[in-house]
Amino acid sequence: MTEDRPWPTLNELWFQRLDADPARPVFLAKRDGAYRPVTAEAFATAGREISLGLVALGLEQGDRVALIGPTRLEWQEADFGILGAALVTVPVYPTLPPLAMEYILENAGVRAVFVADAELAEKIRSWTTERGIPVIAFAPVEGAMTLEAVRERGRALGDGEPGLYRDRAARVHPDDLATLIYTSGTTGVPKAVMLTHANITSNVVTAVPLLTFHPTDVALAFLPLSHILERMVEYALMHAGAMIAFAESIDTVADNLREVHPTILAAVPRLYEKIINRSLETARAGGA
Repeated sequence: MTEDRPWPTLNELWFQRLDADPARPVFLAKRDGAYRPVTAEAFATAGREISLGLVALGLEQGDRVALIGPTRLEWQEADFGILGAALVTVPVYPTLPPLAMEYILENAGVRAVFVADAELAEKIRSWTTERGIPVIAFAPVEGAMTLEAVRERGRALGDGEPGLYRDRAARVHPDDLATLIYTSGTTGVPKAVMLTHANITSNVVTAVPLLTFHPTDVALAFLPLSHILERMVEYALMHAGAMIAFAESIDTVADNLREVHPTILAAVPRLYEKIINRSLETARAGGA
C-alpha cells in the first residue's frame, strides 16, 4: 500500500498470503468421508491454472464471468482464477429459476459461466447455447467443459509463458471492478452492485484486527458465496492466515460442526435462533 494506492487488490492480498507460507493449509475440504487440508500452494496452483485457462479461452481484461454453485472449494478456486486473470466475478444464486439467471447473465454481459453440476448447466443451457458462451462445470456435464479441462489449457499456456499469470494479475488496479453482485429484485428487476478491489480489500484489511482473526482460527463456511457477507468473511480469514472448512451442505452443518470444531462461525440471526431453540428444547426434554 502507498499514499496514492492506499488499498491493495485482492490478487495482491492473496500473493502476500501465499508467499508468506506456501505449505500452510488454507482450506479443509471433505474428501472420501473425511476433512483434508488444502495448502496455499495447492490452492494457488488451481487458481493459476484456471486463470490461464480462461486466458487461453480468449477472455480479455475486464470481461465478466458468472459463477453458479454452492459454497465449496471449487467456488473459491474459480473466483481466484477469475480475479487472477483480471476478470470480473458475477456470482449467481444457484436457487434462482432459469429466467432470473438469464436476466443476470445478459445484464452483466457475461462471457463465460462456471456451474457446479448438470442441473445448473441445464438452467442456462438455452441462453449459453444461443450466444456461444462457454460453460465450465465442476463435475462432468454433457456439453460443458470440465474444470480439469480448463486447468489443462492453463497448464499448457503457463508452460510456454511462465510469467504470464503474475503479469496478468498485476494488471489489476485497486479501483478496477472485482465483482458484480445482484440484488434480490424484490422491488423490481435485480440490480448490479459494483464492487472494486479496493471496496473489498479496504474492508478486509480494516476488519481483521478489529475481529481479532488469528492464524490458529478455523471457520466453518456454509453461507452462500453469492452474497458479499460470506465472501468478505472468507477473504478476511485468508488474509489473517486462518483456515476455512467447507460444510458439505446446509443440511449437514450440525454434523460438520462436530467434525471441524470451528472457532469461527459466520451466520445469520435466524440460524442462531434455531440453535438456541433446539438447545432449549433438548434441555426441557431432559428435565433441565
